[in-house]
Amino acid sequence: MIVFSYQTDFRLPTGLEGRKQYHIQCSAGDIAPVVLVPGDQNRVSKIIKHMEKARKVAENRGLITYTGTYKGFTLSVTSTGMGGPSASIVYEELINVGARILIRVGSIAGLQKDINEGDIVVPYACVRDDGVTNYYIPENFPAVVSPPVYWELMNAAEQMGVKVKTGIHWTHSYFYSRSAEYFQRWHRVGIISMDMEASALFVIAHLRNVMAGFVGVCYANRFLQTENGVVDLSVPDINRSHIQNSEEKAIIMTLNAAINLYRQLDKS
Repeated sequence: MIVFSYQTDFRLPTGLEGRKQYHIQCSAGDIAPVVLVPGDQNRVSKIIKHMEKARKVAENRGLITYTGTYKGFTLSVTSTGMGGPSASIVYEELINVGARILIRVGSIAGLQKDINEGDIVVPYACVRDDGVTNYYIPENFPAVVSPPVYWELMNAAEQMGVKVKTGIHWTHSYFYSRSAEYFQRWHRVGIISMDMEASALFVIAHLRNVMAGFVGVCYANRFLQTENGVVDLSVPDINRSHIQNSEEKAIIMTLNAAINLYRQLDKS
């Protein structure tokens, strides 16, 4: 049985603030206040190619951190690995060494017919099925994006002329489920897409009094792949041009939103 304590105040110091963090191997001063947190290590290189003076700060256990600038603003990028438990460690440790805004740039699968491969999704809330946050808070606690981050992401997309889709998202922890109903049940209640890290990000950011958001690129559609009761768990080649083009747009809109969010830091 999962046990959590209402007596825990996550805003209080952990005792690890500013110290070199065990997993990400970063210390105070290594990272910027705004950090992009992709799951995939390969996406780090795709992000930093848009930055100036990006330098590798640390690499440990597949968790890679770079810090550099974008349009004159200091930003960092750290990979989190796959799944809520791994990602939650990274989120916690980044906050320990000074992160104040975390934005995930990741991959998703669609759960509605109109979420096509290559579509960009910006969720405003998540169903919590991530495998970790039930240890933090009770099941009826929501996972919600930080409004300033959400609006800056949407504004950045509009400024670029990028069409995005938005709605409630599902963060799950069972990638190779053989059950069509596992996916279909969330389609029937209007959940638009799914990943494995976003709800952990939203919950931990709220509990630790920082801001967070998420941009996802659709790689497959699990609703269509399970619509007839036959489960197809394949993911088509992610190197197809329309997927790569969408990922590039998602990265640039996230970087643009990130520098605009520095105004929010001045207010907090």
